[in-house]
Amino acid sequence: MTPVHLLHRAGQTAEPRLLEEPAVRFGLGGFALFVTAGVITALDLPAPLGTAVVLLVTAAAALPLTRALACGTGIAGWAFAEGFALHAYGELGLAPADLALLAGFVLLALAAARRTS
Repeated sequence: MTPVHLLHRAGQTAEPRLLEEPAVRFGLGGFALFVTAGVITALDLPAPLGTAVVLLVTAAAALPLTRALACGTGIAGWAFAEGFALHAYGELGLAPADLALLAGFVLLALAAARRTS
């Protein structure tokens, strides 16, 4: 990882900004999913609507990521949807329908991701 600075000084060469680091973008995507899970739980959204909201946030969070990190975002999105939109209290199910939903989340995140690595 390269050193990252938040501010650039006059006369310095451009260095990567903090928000351009892949790990930071991955973390921000996870935070967005965490907040989304809290909102859908607080609003008590119906399961299909809550799942759709988490799916959209997952796709948006995967946009600036590489495919490898997008795969992790897809898995995290599925876990938040499964644990807070479909089931209560963070329970994850592994029935065939749940695994199909996992595949859908990962494939959507991979499709939304940048086309590098």
